[in-house]
Amino acid sequence: MKILFERTGGIMGSKSVLNIKLEDLPSNEADTLRKLLSDADFFSLSEDLAVHPSPDAFHYTITVATDTIQHTIHTSDTTAAQELRPLLQELSQRARTLRRP
Repeated sequence: MKILFERTGGIMGSKSVLNIKLEDLPSNEADTLRKLLSDADFFSLSEDLAVHPSPDAFHYTITVATDTIQHTIHTSDTTAAQELRPLLQELSQRARTLRRP
């Protein structure tokens, strides 16, 4: 399973990108991401969840690909479903960690 995560916007207009393969992660980290995807019912989410986003909010694009399916969603801080927020937080944290010098 592959996850491509992009976070753009915010007051500074920054961009963070994370591209990971779950099979490259330690098993506990991969399991955490699988659980967050399952808890959010990711593959059932509508593609465009960013209805009336705030101009200074972060905007997210998440694409998850397995061997049989690929699904992409777009959302923002102000429009993300509660069930999706833990996944957004986890992926945002991972993207920030990669950007540190």
